[in-house]
Amino acid sequence: MRVLIVLCCLLFPFFYLSTTASATSWAYPFVVYDGFIYVVEEEAAEVKVGKRIGEVTAYSDMRQYDGNFSNVFETGTGYFKVLGYPTTQVIAVKVRKGVFRKAEREAAYTYVSEGQEVESSFLEKGKPVEQNDLIFGTVVFVSFLAFIAGALYLFQRKGA
Repeated sequence: MRVLIVLCCLLFPFFYLSTTASATSWAYPFVVYDGFIYVVEEEAAEVKVGKRIGEVTAYSDMRQYDGNFSNVFETGTGYFKVLGYPTTQVIAVKVRKGVFRKAEREAAYTYVSEGQEVESSFLEKGKPVEQNDLIFGTVVFVSFLAFIAGALYLFQRKGA
């Protein structure tokens, strides 16, 4: 029984912390354009750019936003067409006058803002997991642990 209590005390903070909000950690620098994530190259590249096609509308290195969001570039940073490539494949992001970084399209941007309802299954649509789902999972796991603890208690009692 002591082992079960110690186990619950050790696991509770883990499950509690998994349901609280925290800062986002990014695997790579990116911009969002036209509903897709474009991974930005680390080094400035020599690219021939065409017309301006958009700009960063929201920046944060801590959380996600709707629209043309970036985790690296400030609001107002311009997106440009790279000559010879479709914008569905690659775009250029202006670093400063005459200097651009190439960004290659990676995947659809599936962020859902707090005000929007999640439709269908979040697994089917690639939507983020809701906090209620994490709480439900934690309750199910704790219930499972209680069931195992009760079974062990009865098994030990019967054996003694």
